[in-house]
Amino acid sequence: MDFSVKSFEVGPVAANCYILKDNNSNAGVVIDPGGNPEKILSAIKEMGVEVKFIALTHGHFDHIGGLKDVKKALDVPVLIHEYDGDMLIDAKRNLSAFVGAPGEMEAADVLLKDGDNISFGDCSLRVISTPGHTLGSVCFYGGGALFSGDTLFAGSVGRTDFPGGSTEEILNSIRNRLAKVPSATKVFPGHGPASTMEIERETNPFF
Repeated sequence: MDFSVKSFEVGPVAANCYILKDNNSNAGVVIDPGGNPEKILSAIKEMGVEVKFIALTHGHFDHIGGLKDVKKALDVPVLIHEYDGDMLIDAKRNLSAFVGAPGEMEAADVLLKDGDNISFGDCSLRVISTPGHTLGSVCFYGGGALFSGDTLFAGSVGRTDFPGGSTEEILNSIRNRLAKVPSATKVFPGHGPASTMEIERETNPFF
């Protein structure tokens, strides 16, 4: 990979937050700051990362719970797919209203579309639209890595019983939208351990 990855669990349901750092510079990105903002900010400082933006795989509360404080501290743009944009400003849509901690954020700075490229330093990630968990779920692909959010897990897939979810869509996203991702690609999911596309193609029953 052209960048290093630090992963740790945050928030009430142990969502994975990722901090990426370009190997040739200090430029980086935060993916899914789902909680524990002080933990995220401490890791950024320790790594010496100059965060260029915060990228969200989708808009559920467990992936955005630390967003407000992290954005305030870093003063960088927030990126999310256009179909999930409203989730940041709607506690019912991001599900936080149903877990006893209603949370509404500021609107995103950038609304992403399928095929967009987001760059930090000499590195870039391509946005792959993968609806199914939510309408605007995306994966970020680049440098031999796939940040799959709650679309693809090691041995499983994300839930489809929330508003905007669709079993048909998530299976289509996995079997068709992710079909061109090389087998050697390392998969960094929204929950649980990392995997590879080769392992998932061979063992994941949803492929």
